[in-house]
Amino acid sequence: VALWALKPGERAVVSTTCDRGIDAALELSAVGVEILVVADQREQTPPDKAAALEAAGIRLVNGAGVIGAEGKKFVKGASIARLEADGSAIPGTEESFQCDLVIVSGGTVPASSLMLQAGARANYNAETNSFLPEDPPPGILAAGAVAAQEELEAAALSGTLAGATAALECEYGDGSAASAARAQLDAVPDAPPSVAPPAYQHGANPKGKAFIDLDEDVTVKDMKYSIAEGYDSIELSKRYTTVTMGPSQGRVSQLPGVRMVADQTGLSMEETGITTARPPWSTMPLGAWAGRPFTPAKRSAIHARQRELGSNVKWAGDWRRAYDYGDVAAEARAVHNDIGIIDVSTLGKILVSGPDAGTFLDRMYTNRLSDLGVGRVRYGVLGNDAGRITDDGTICRVDDDTFLVTTTSTGADAVERWFTWWLAAWEMEVDVTDVTQGLCAVNVAGPKARDLLVKLTDADLTTDAFPYLDGQQIRVAGVPCLVMRIGFVGELGYEIHFPANCGQYLWDTLLEQGADMGIRPFGLEPQRILRLEKAHIIVGQDTDSESNPYESQMGWIVKLDKDENFMGRWALERAEERGMNNMLVGFKMSNGVVPVEGAAIVLDGKPAGRVTSARYSEQLGHAIGLAWVPASLGEEGTEIEIKYDRDVYKATVVHGAFYDPDQERLRA
Repeated sequence: VALWALKPGERAVVSTTCDRGIDAALELSAVGVEILVVADQREQTPPDKAAALEAAGIRLVNGAGVIGAEGKKFVKGASIARLEADGSAIPGTEESFQCDLVIVSGGTVPASSLMLQAGARANYNAETNSFLPEDPPPGILAAGAVAAQEELEAAALSGTLAGATAALECEYGDGSAASAARAQLDAVPDAPPSVAPPAYQHGANPKGKAFIDLDEDVTVKDMKYSIAEGYDSIELSKRYTTVTMGPSQGRVSQLPGVRMVADQTGLSMEETGITTARPPWSTMPLGAWAGRPFTPAKRSAIHARQRELGSNVKWAGDWRRAYDYGDVAAEARAVHNDIGIIDVSTLGKILVSGPDAGTFLDRMYTNRLSDLGVGRVRYGVLGNDAGRITDDGTICRVDDDTFLVTTTSTGADAVERWFTWWLAAWEMEVDVTDVTQGLCAVNVAGPKARDLLVKLTDADLTTDAFPYLDGQQIRVAGVPCLVMRIGFVGELGYEIHFPANCGQYLWDTLLEQGADMGIRPFGLEPQRILRLEKAHIIVGQDTDSESNPYESQMGWIVKLDKDENFMGRWALERAEERGMNNMLVGFKMSNGVVPVEGAAIVLDGKPAGRVTSARYSEQLGHAIGLAWVPASLGEEGTEIEIKYDRDVYKATVVHGAFYDPDQERLRA
C-alpha cells in the first residue's frame, strides 16, 4: 500500500497478536479498504490502539483469532472466534464474514540470525516473547532490530552505541562517545505498555489444514507426527518436517515451531531452544553463487593486429570482432574503389570428407552438391525438418572426397552438431571435422584485389584460370592457402583460408604490399552496408525461425528434382504448393530517412511486416534495406509504407541487387 499505492482488496478481516496488525488495519482503512473486524488474540489491546480503531469505525474483538478461510483460488470469506487456551474455538462465539482479504500479524522476531551464525546464544525472553541473542563473540555487536529495539529512537541510539563501542575496541577514541550514547539510550523513556501476545495457539483447523510454516507447507499435524515418531527435539523435528528451512529461514515459522515442540514435549521454551542458524540469512540470487560475471570470448589470431590499427570492437555472437576502424564510409569506399581487407576467421569452417561426403551434403542442403566439380564453390542453404532456414554458407570441393563447408559466425557449433546427429543415424562413410579455430580467413575485395595477390603468388589469377566461384589451393606470401573467389561484399574478391599460426604474418604482409594501392582494413559495419547493396541476406537477422527459402526469395536454391531425399523436402514441397503469404524484399528510400531495423511495415495504418536491415549507401546515394512484407506488396516497384519514429515514410520495393545487378564487377 505504501510503496506501490495498490489496494490489495475491498473487504478485509484482520487477525493479530500485536500492534502491527492494528496499524495495518488503520492504514488499509485509510485507503478505502473496508475492515470488517480486527480479531486481537490478546485479552487487552493498548488503549491508544483501541481508541484509534474506534475512531475509524472498526470493530475490535479481543481474545479472538481467525479459525478458517473460504475459497480456493482466492479468498471469499473468513471466520473468527474467541479462543480457548489450546487454540480451539469457544463454542457459540464463531462469526463468519464475506471478504476478499485476510490480514494476519503474528508479531516480530529479532533479526539475529547473523549474530547466531557468528556464535552468539539465543535465550528466550518472556517479556518480548522472543529469543534474543546473548553472549556474542568478541567483535560482534547488536543494535536495532537485532537487539529487539523496535522503537525508532532507541534503535538509532543503539546503533550509535554499537558504532562507538566498536571504535573503542579498535583503539579509536577515549570511550566518551560510547558513554554518551549509553546515557542517551538509558534516558529514552520506555515505550507505552503493550500487552505481550499469548502463548502460541496450535489447535488444528477442523475443516482443513493449520499451517505452522507457510514456506514449506508444514502443518500442525506434521509437527505432531514428527514428535510422536521420536523426533522430539526442535532440530530433529526440523529435519523430519523441513520447518524453518524455507526462503524466510525461520523468520516466520521459528517461534511457532518451537512453541509446538515445547507444548508436545512438556518442555519450556528455553529448554526447547531454536534451530541452528545457517546461511543464507536472506535469499541469494543465483548470480552471487556463480561468482564474477564472465562471458567467454572468442578472438581470431589476427585480433591483436586489428586492435593495434584502432578498431572499434564489439560482440558478434561469442566473437569479439572489429566493428569498424573509425570511418565506416571511407572503409566502404576503399572496397568499391581500391582494396579492402576484413578478418572473416569467425566463419564456421567444417571439413566433410569420405566416399559418401557428396551424398551426405545432398541430404543436408536444399540444393545439389554431389555434382560440384573439384575446385569449385557453391552457395548452400541448410534447413530443418520443417523447411525453415537454419544456416547458410559456401561449400568448396577440395578433392573428390573432401568438402570445406563454411557457416555463419554463430552457427558453426550448431551445424557440426546437426551433421553428426544425422551421421549417427545414417551410418554413412563420412567424417565431420570442425576446423574453425585452426584456420584463419580474410576477404580481400576491391577492383585492385587481383593486382595485390599477383604480387604474392605464382598462381595464375586471370579470369580464365581462376574464374568466379573457383576455389584453389595456392601459396600466398609462402603460406599454403585455400583461396575462393566469391563476393559477399559485391566487388572482385578472394576469401583466403590458411593456418591460424600464420594469421598475423599474412595480415601484415597483405597490408604492407597493398599500401601503395590504397588498401584499407574494414569492419563489420561497412561489410553490412556492402552486402546490403547486393541484397545478400544474413541468416538470423533477415530470417527467423519461420522463414523458408521461397518466401526469402531463394526458391532457386531448392532442388526438388534431386534424386536424394533431403532435409525439409516434404515441407518445402508443401510450401511451394501453398504459395507465399509473406516475402522478403529489398526496398529503397530517397527521402533521406534510414529506418531502424525492426521498424514496422504498415498497411492501412496497421502493422503488416517489418524492416530487417537498413543502411544508407553512399555509393547509391540513398537508403536501402530488406523487409518482410505481405505477398500482395511484394511486386517490384510497389510503394510500401514504413512507420518510424511516429511518422510514416514511403519506400519502393526492389528485387535483386541494388548495386551491380548484372555482377559485372563481381566477375571482372
